[in-house]
Amino acid sequence: MLCPIHKVIMNRRNSGKFGLFMCRRGNCAKRASVSVAKGTWFEDVRISVPHVYYLMYCFVENFNREMVLRQDYLKEPKTLSSATITDWYSYCREAVVIYQLDHQEASGKIGGPGKIVQIDESKFGKRKFNKGRRVEGHWVLGMIEDGSEDLRLEVCPDNCRSADVLIPLIKKHVAEGSIIRTDFWRAYDCLSDNGFTHQKVNHSDAINPFVAEDGTHTQRIESQWRVVKRFFSTRNYNHTGNFADVVVEYLWRRNVKKAKKDMFLKLIQAINYVYKLEIEK
Repeated sequence: MLCPIHKVIMNRRNSGKFGLFMCRRGNCAKRASVSVAKGTWFEDVRISVPHVYYLMYCFVENFNREMVLRQDYLKEPKTLSSATITDWYSYCREAVVIYQLDHQEASGKIGGPGKIVQIDESKFGKRKFNKGRRVEGHWVLGMIEDGSEDLRLEVCPDNCRSADVLIPLIKKHVAEGSIIRTDFWRAYDCLSDNGFTHQKVNHSDAINPFVAEDGTHTQRIESQWRVVKRFFSTRNYNHTGNFADVVVEYLWRRNVKKAKKDMFLKLIQAINYVYKLEIEK
């Protein structure tokens, strides 16, 4: 590190993407030049600064590769490669995933005594050979409290939706004493043995498959699936290796929109949050 008292007399050199600092006084003159970006999120960046911010903007706007290249207004001699676009999207996604998960945990569980939480699971993917009922993909558990916009999504480990998988996920997100409403999937039958009041709606009921006689329904959580799956299908995210991270990314985007915040500024906030975590290690 350069001595603090010499920072005011550093000379900026125009080599490198972000430039270099070199102190000309005292013992510092014998030291190597230091990148302006050293110790920051931009360290070792091999593209121009404008392109860094452009790719961050493209991530926020959820541009695919073709849109990134088509919209690129920068007068740069080198075109962005697919690998560069993928890498920077991964950097941005990693930041928002860490930010989202930490803040979700800090906000605590949803529900509570006397509060209703609707729960449902849905499979993301495509029908095999584009026909039939069999869907290749990922099972996702969804949870939302009535009167709240706090949606929780969890990818089912090993693509399994047994009681051994679903109950721990529910207990992770839903406070004990909550009234949980589900369909008749057998894995939910032991909810009442785990500190919850369990109400069910039978979707196989020929008379009313959507609302039980006591008014129980899961229509709110079911309506969420259409919006979530649209996000995944438009960018062909259903079969990506980082499917679980994209689920968290969706939650981050949803929360930012619900709060009516500027998504680019929220991305910078997430990056800053992750950078501070790294410094504290």
